[in-house]
Amino acid sequence: MSADKRSLSSSRKNKLSRYTIRGGSDFDTMGHTRYHELRKFVKKGNDFCKELSGILQERIELEVNYAKTMSKLSAKLTKVAKKGIGSIQNAWLSIGKEMEADSQAHRCIANSLEEDIVKPLKNLQEAHCRIKKTVECNVSKTKKCMNKWRSDERRSKKESFAVARENEKIQDMTAIDASYSMLTSTTNLAKDATKLENKKRKLEESVKKSYTEYYTYCVRTARAKLEWEMSVNEGEKNFMMLEEERLLRLKEYAQYVLQSYQKLVPKISQITSRLSEPIYECDVSKDFSIVADTINKYDDDLSLQVLPDFYPEHTNLAMNKNRRITALTKILQQVRQDLDRERRSKQGLDTITNAMHHSSSHEDSNKNVYEKLHHTNLMILYLEAVKYKVVTALDVLEGQPPTMSNTLAQHIETTRDKNGHQMSVLKMPASVYRKLTSSTNPSLNESMWSDRGSADGTDIDDFSSNEDNDGDEENYIQIPRCKALYHYSAKLNDELCLEPGDVIHVHSKKSDGWWLGELNGATGVFPATYVMEID
Repeated sequence: MSADKRSLSSSRKNKLSRYTIRGGSDFDTMGHTRYHELRKFVKKGNDFCKELSGILQERIELEVNYAKTMSKLSAKLTKVAKKGIGSIQNAWLSIGKEMEADSQAHRCIANSLEEDIVKPLKNLQEAHCRIKKTVECNVSKTKKCMNKWRSDERRSKKESFAVARENEKIQDMTAIDASYSMLTSTTNLAKDATKLENKKRKLEESVKKSYTEYYTYCVRTARAKLEWEMSVNEGEKNFMMLEEERLLRLKEYAQYVLQSYQKLVPKISQITSRLSEPIYECDVSKDFSIVADTINKYDDDLSLQVLPDFYPEHTNLAMNKNRRITALTKILQQVRQDLDRERRSKQGLDTITNAMHHSSSHEDSNKNVYEKLHHTNLMILYLEAVKYKVVTALDVLEGQPPTMSNTLAQHIETTRDKNGHQMSVLKMPASVYRKLTSSTNPSLNESMWSDRGSADGTDIDDFSSNEDNDGDEENYIQIPRCKALYHYSAKLNDELCLEPGDVIHVHSKKSDGWWLGELNGATGVFPATYVMEID
């Protein structure tokens, strides 16, 4: 390599390094802070319940020799209770201290402790362990799936860049050979030119295929990340419910201990009076707020999205300008198609949520619809950012000022992956992220239904033009139930999958052939031609 080329390569690296952020982070592991901290709370609470159950069981077994063993149990309970915080933990700390003075307790207290506390506490601890294991397995499964797609995405990106570089070399060689053949026309040169032209066509097809494959992996990775985020959010909700239930139960068990002491002979009345104050001061809402305030200190990083970076976007990489513009135009067309598809899906989901406000439906069904709507909003946000990048790159190539302003622009950062390729990241503060992805339920008109097409299940992308009928009055026909006659696979997020024999509870009928109904707790639309009314 000549000195000039080495100098140019070094200058290019220095220039690109200015656009990187603190090295290459493993973005797939971010967003775990809240979940991890809440998991610690649940584990500590579960360990405390386990220790408490063992301690009380020992007390029951050693009640006969109470005076000898109560000091040991008091020390153990005091030790484990000190690890926690809050009024409920403080109440148990007081109970542990009073166990030292209760060396003359009667045998009758053993039955009360076993039936009212130990058995329910063991059942609670076992139930919480099962739920905790299920949540962790679900998060681990979605995380593994996301990492797999991320790995395939990086591999595809590397292959795409390699094919693009090779194509650029062949394109340049073809141009040189064409110029040379005009001066020296021989048989050998003609054969070489033919071979080179064939190789050129093959490489062009490979480049197109690699772009499509890389983009597909990027979209699949984004969807897998959203599924992981939803599993983490669901896990956080479950852990919060477990922690709240644990605090409520521990308060009840502490009250049972108080009641047991109150039934004893007057000689332990002093113990009762000392325990009354800390137990009566137990405040579940206050203790639970400590947990909530602690985990809320950590920012939620789930708003981080890795955007696709196509070879033609990088002007510092070798590529013919016209081919670069053509490639970016095709990519932009594909992104716009996906964006339109997601927007149509969002319109359908908005229609369903609007209908649910006017009809009574199952709570789980409503939750499922809102989750789908949230998922669709996130995909629209992702595709809007990709569209902005591609449009901006085209404007730069054509020497035009930016034609597209986007609120996401200030949140797109650049870094480098471990292969040295540029990586664009959509990183937003939690407040901006929630604002952009929040779903509203405005009053909808008939134009949203016209985008779906005819309800024969055969052509979901051919849309009728009903703009002249926007003012038509909607005619909903209420019917109880209908039965599916044929198999139907949902093509949009707001549709139901049907199997022959399924019984659907119909909420309303549309004049365009699409009905709104509920099946197995899920609410959505389905084609009327696939069902038969049964009552």
